[in-house]
Amino acid sequence: MFLRNEESLSDDSASELAALKSLFEDLGVATFMKECLRKIYSLAEDEYMAETAFQYWCKLADESEIPCLMTMAKTIRRNLNGILAYWGKEKLTSAGMEGFNNKVRWLIRQAYGYRDDEYFKLKVFDLPNIRMSKEL
Repeated sequence: MFLRNEESLSDDSASELAALKSLFEDLGVATFMKECLRKIYSLAEDEYMAETAFQYWCKLADESEIPCLMTMAKTIRRNLNGILAYWGKEKLTSAGMEGFNNKVRWLIRQAYGYRDDEYFKLKVFDLPNIRMSKEL
């Protein structure tokens, strides 16, 4: 329940989540902070608004004194320019490229022992046609 979006929870799950958040304070704060990050992406209209929101989020994360949130705040501060590029480039992400890179890494693991580099290159070009999961 902590990993799901709050708007997609059933009424029973939402009330159970509320009870868990009050019972485990740090998890409640972490869930709130996760939702805040999601809201930045859905509400920020430009780079300036996003930067302001991320800096405020990092301040709240540091004040929470929860080690994981403090570490994430450091990571966001370190990579803020790259994160803000999402708003500067018409909300363009590198998700497609990352997905393809994961497929190449999968192919490399599967191809352990290939002796022909040209064959491997052909397999990389054929990746869009390869199914990576097995049918159950």
